[in-house]
Amino acid sequence: MNLWVRVRDESAVMYGLRTYGWWVAAGARFRLACEPGVRLSIAEIEPADAVRLASDFAVVLGESEATCGGIDQARLRARSS
Repeated sequence: MNLWVRVRDESAVMYGLRTYGWWVAAGARFRLACEPGVRLSIAEIEPADAVRLASDFAVVLGESEATCGGIDQARLRARSS
């Protein structure tokens, strides 16, 4: 079973999760007309690992919201105003 999770920056989430030991795929090669996302294959995940994945995902998602592709969005907005 695969789970699709929409995210703003696929690469940031994908590489962020890899630092926690998770291997996920950026959604670009799987999507035709939907928003950016990552694809998680969770068919054989154990319940304890699912809890850890959710926790790690929350941390990475928070980090990717603050930065997008390594660019600080607050600084970018301030620069453009």
